[in-house]
Amino acid sequence: MLIYDRHVAVVQADPESLQAGAVLIRGGTVVKSLAAIYDYCWTTASEPEDVPRSADAVSLTEQQLAVLRMLAAGAKDSAIARSMGVSTRTIIRLVGELTAVLGASSRFQAGVRAARLGWLDPG
Repeated sequence: MLIYDRHVAVVQADPESLQAGAVLIRGGTVVKSLAAIYDYCWTTASEPEDVPRSADAVSLTEQQLAVLRMLAAGAKDSAIARSMGVSTRTIIRLVGELTAVLGASSRFQAGVRAARLGWLDPG
């Protein structure tokens, strides 16, 4: 689900099939309700027990740390790949490794967890 400015929502038509397309919802109480559901889920969510709790829990390679910091700065995979002299496929693989290490289901969630752990701090 994507919500834009709390006035427009894009929702997957069938949660079990990406091929089913999406539904665009504009304005009104439905979008407000979807936003309220999202806000509730976000504020009541808790971290899984198997996620590292400190920066010492996992040792990242210099390459992984560089990718993580560039992602946090908003760089796209192709730009990261160019700056590091590797393929975009390598960056995609590294991002996958990072999200797995952080127990995250998305890049955004991985970034939030990395920030909480202090992995994005210059060091």
